[in-house]
Amino acid sequence: MMSHVELTEQMIDSMRVRDPDEPVAMINLLKFRDITQPEADISSISGRDCYFNHYAAGVSPIADRLGTGYSLLYRNEVHSCFFATVNEDWDYLLIVQYPSRSAFIEMITDPEYQELLRYRSNALTNSRLIECVNDTPAGYPLNLQAPPPSDPIIERPGLFSDPRVNAVNERDPKQPTDMLNLIRLAEVTRSGGGVDNMSGAEGYEEYRTGVTSLYAERAGVEITWRAFPVATLIGPEEECWDEALIYHYQSREQMLSMFTDYDDYRVNHLPKRNASIIDGRLIETTNEK
Repeated sequence: MMSHVELTEQMIDSMRVRDPDEPVAMINLLKFRDITQPEADISSISGRDCYFNHYAAGVSPIADRLGTGYSLLYRNEVHSCFFATVNEDWDYLLIVQYPSRSAFIEMITDPEYQELLRYRSNALTNSRLIECVNDTPAGYPLNLQAPPPSDPIIERPGLFSDPRVNAVNERDPKQPTDMLNLIRLAEVTRSGGGVDNMSGAEGYEEYRTGVTSLYAERAGVEITWRAFPVATLIGPEEECWDEALIYHYQSREQMLSMFTDYDDYRVNHLPKRNASIIDGRLIETTNEK
């Protein structure tokens, strides 16, 4: 499967047709190289070090000089990708908020920033950059007419592409845990999931409100971030998302208790989700700091 690292001029141009004053958040999913390539002009350094100590460390001074401003919403280690395609074994998740789309474009087209990109490129073997907006966009859901994904991921228990999922029970059961959900909605729900004759957006809303109300105490679950993707700037063209959500669990133990609740969750709630979407990702992250 092809890896995706570079942001093309075509994708930058595609941003210019959208509202320049609209605030945007950028989801960064990162897979680091073990060792950087020789063209990075840094010998014997890990991809992680190259990314944070050379690329990321250089971004703030540029943003300060330009006055574009940005804020870090989220930075967490990725422990596993429960639902993902082959090669989507991400190491790190970053979500960065920019005050406007034009501010982001100004920063990434700055000559000094362009020089920094060699460190990003040589730090990573794969990545995603997903442009999101805070408010429900006009025409939501945006991807009803887009071509269907060639490898849709809805739920594949026991067939995880990321082997780290199988070690979930070995991780600290008391550790607070987050799940990044990327959702592409169906136009209409599939029958038999308890949300018949609804739009995918309506069906997923039934799932979301049910889980966050009924499992708030039982599994310590709450949605701590929700945004609406408008473009995958780095990644396969067929990866089109309508919603991005972070479900926070008070502990990994409580999260797993919900996922494995065959008396309620897997009977009364999960089928609503699965009937309402045509593609998704589920990424387990935890802040180690």
